[in-house]
Amino acid sequence: MSRRVVGNAASVMAVQAGSYLLPLINIPYLLRVIGPEHFGLIAFSQAMMAYFVTLNDYGFNLSATRELSVHRDDPVLRSELYSSVMAIKSGMCLLSFAILCTLVHFVPRFHRDAAIFFASFGTVVGTMLFPRWFFQGIEKMYLISLENLVMNAVFTAGIYIFVRHASDYLLAAILQAGGTLLAGIVGLIILFSTEHVKLSVPTWGQIRHRLADGWHVFISYAASTFYTSSNAVVLGLVAGMTQVGYFSAAYKVFVAAQMLVTPMGQAMYPHVCALADRSRELAVAYLRKAMIVIGGLTFVGGLLVIALAKIIVHIAMGPKYGASVAVLQLLAMIPFVFSLNNIYGTQAMLNFGLKAQFSRIIVLSALFNNVILVPLCFWFKAPGAAVSALLTQAVITIAMGTTLYGRGIDLLPRLSDVRGHVANLSLVAQRSYEKVWG
Repeated sequence: MSRRVVGNAASVMAVQAGSYLLPLINIPYLLRVIGPEHFGLIAFSQAMMAYFVTLNDYGFNLSATRELSVHRDDPVLRSELYSSVMAIKSGMCLLSFAILCTLVHFVPRFHRDAAIFFASFGTVVGTMLFPRWFFQGIEKMYLISLENLVMNAVFTAGIYIFVRHASDYLLAAILQAGGTLLAGIVGLIILFSTEHVKLSVPTWGQIRHRLADGWHVFISYAASTFYTSSNAVVLGLVAGMTQVGYFSAAYKVFVAAQMLVTPMGQAMYPHVCALADRSRELAVAYLRKAMIVIGGLTFVGGLLVIALAKIIVHIAMGPKYGASVAVLQLLAMIPFVFSLNNIYGTQAMLNFGLKAQFSRIIVLSALFNNVILVPLCFWFKAPGAAVSALLTQAVITIAMGTTLYGRGIDLLPRLSDVRGHVANLSLVAQRSYEKVWG
């Protein structure tokens, strides 16, 4: 791993901390104050917003980031790219709001809790505005990451200050979305004050080009969101909001563990793009090393979560939430499996000309998830949703690895590489021991 990749990974992790880890701190408090049913309702609305966030993103966090990483020194193209991407995002955001209004008007489940869904929509607007994809493409994530962390920290503190009773669950939803919304607004201010981006009216040709370039990534992301968010949505419709509360509380812990994978993958992506543009062999060698490091960390972390699940649930949620223990144990190894399919799919397939195959695998896996999800939720409730998530990730990883291997691309680390990394780690540990103990 290069120093730039590690530095940007730390910055992306700060963004993830603002978006996921800080809200995780609120879970023990919210579960006790607003109760599992109201917590489940908020989680249900957030799962619905994830559909809209994916529609607004349209895969630009990868497709536009890739284009920007290659042409980062061209100021004209940077401004043109930003203008066309934001024009599309703005249109998608308006479409999302229209869909939400339609659901609230016609569907009783949404109409009854309309205020919660409109409050949660602030997350969609904030994510649309936040220029993470731009700073990620030029590999300057430091300032934007700090800003995102601070904004979300302020609103996280606000939950402890203002949410006091079960009736305050709407205020909790507003505060959770408010951090993302304010981070998006301040992020725009930082972008225009530091990067000298000039807005322009994009042509239809530019918009068509960006839509076409991001299509396969969007389809795969949409399918991925469809199966990840559908777990909470279907569970709520089949088993009720309390079961969503049990599932979502454990899922938040899982998301915190997944922060080990996602930031490194996002920071690696522009670097792998540049390597693949020069030489496939260089990119393959780099990804083999990444698989050893990231795969090793997540595998060990998963085993620890399985072993400590009862303690984690007792501390984070309290003794009344024993149903979340099995959910957490089932979710514990997903970061490991996800780390493999991130390297196989996002890092390798998208950079080696296999976009269509990548999208096909994600779409078929989403269909697989939704075939098994309803009966699993009906029979096993929250643990059933966790089983569906784990099986789907395993299917994706196997399909991607098989596809790459069939194209002559073998990313499995060589035994000599593993031995080398183990030897290096042993040497570092020995030197640290000698430094401390003499």
